[in-house]
Amino acid sequence: MKFIHCADLHLDSKIETLPAEKSKIRREEVLRSFERLCDYASENSITAIIIAGDMFDTARVTIRTRERVINAIKNNSSVDFLYLAGNHDEESFISSIESLPSNLKFFNEEWAAFRYGNVLINGIKFSNSNFATVYDSIKLNADDVNILVMHGQIADYKGEEKSEVVSLPRFKDKNVDYLALGHYHEYSEGQIDARGKYVYSGCLDGRGFDELGDKGFVLIDVNDTQLNHKFIKFSSRNFSVFEYDLSGKTDWISAKNEIISLLGAKIPSNNLVKVVLKGERSIDFDVDVEGLSYRLNEEFFFAKVYDKTQIMISEKDYALDKSVRGEFVRAVWESDLSAEMKSKVLTCGLNALKGEDL
Repeated sequence: MKFIHCADLHLDSKIETLPAEKSKIRREEVLRSFERLCDYASENSITAIIIAGDMFDTARVTIRTRERVINAIKNNSSVDFLYLAGNHDEESFISSIESLPSNLKFFNEEWAAFRYGNVLINGIKFSNSNFATVYDSIKLNADDVNILVMHGQIADYKGEEKSEVVSLPRFKDKNVDYLALGHYHEYSEGQIDARGKYVYSGCLDGRGFDELGDKGFVLIDVNDTQLNHKFIKFSSRNFSVFEYDLSGKTDWISAKNEIISLLGAKIPSNNLVKVVLKGERSIDFDVDVEGLSYRLNEEFFFAKVYDKTQIMISEKDYALDKSVRGEFVRAVWESDLSAEMKSKVLTCGLNALKGEDL
């Protein structure tokens, strides 16, 4: 038997890091990723899709999104959808549906179990009222293949918000084979004990530059009593960050062409790219952020450029400079600001004096 573990879809997310037009496209692509996942499940004889929280991003789920999600579930009736609400999900999605698909099943604030042969899938939604009893109230048979489903941050201690903390030590020696987690948006895994592992599937499709690299789901394959899993890349396009050091560069045109060449060799054109310029440059080395950004947006789905460079300024070079620029540099150097803040103020002020955007 095969199962899919996914989480943190965040459907209907506004994706505010992008311009309105690109944000609208990404919202559609994120929703299409879920629909494609449903089709993948049917085509690959998946028994059930485990959704470990945060299918939606807000309480205000649009009617169109709600209808498409329900239709995708109904149209793939051979697959069960085991849904655990996360900290971003709202019950209003469920309550607004008159007739729920029979293959859509829910975990709630008490342990709920779904059996598929010798595979038992237990899940629970954390709350402040049940947190104290969650770990002691679950009893698992050693002869079953036991999959648990939760949404929260793993920790060895009790955090301030107890409903968002999963304590791994309390699952040791409880016959857990696979702990399917949601909440963390990057794929990761680790051991619970000699028998079991915990796995974050990460999000299905990235929504910003804090969700870099390949995104997707985890394919779980159970053969008799043996459980294996692997990450499956499924994102429609990736977010990437590229840093470029301008230290020692003397020609902006050459540097710009090198950036374009390096990006073209490393990053697919359908990706979203953030370029961060860093290092030190001379006061006469002009960085054309807008020009580079325009050029990169011709090559990629979306690109943004940030100038984080610092201008190299020697105090002695301006000791006798009678210009406004010299007066400004000396005033900053003689101030009580930290060295780091002096550099930032000088960079900003000198750019302003040259008529550049701050």
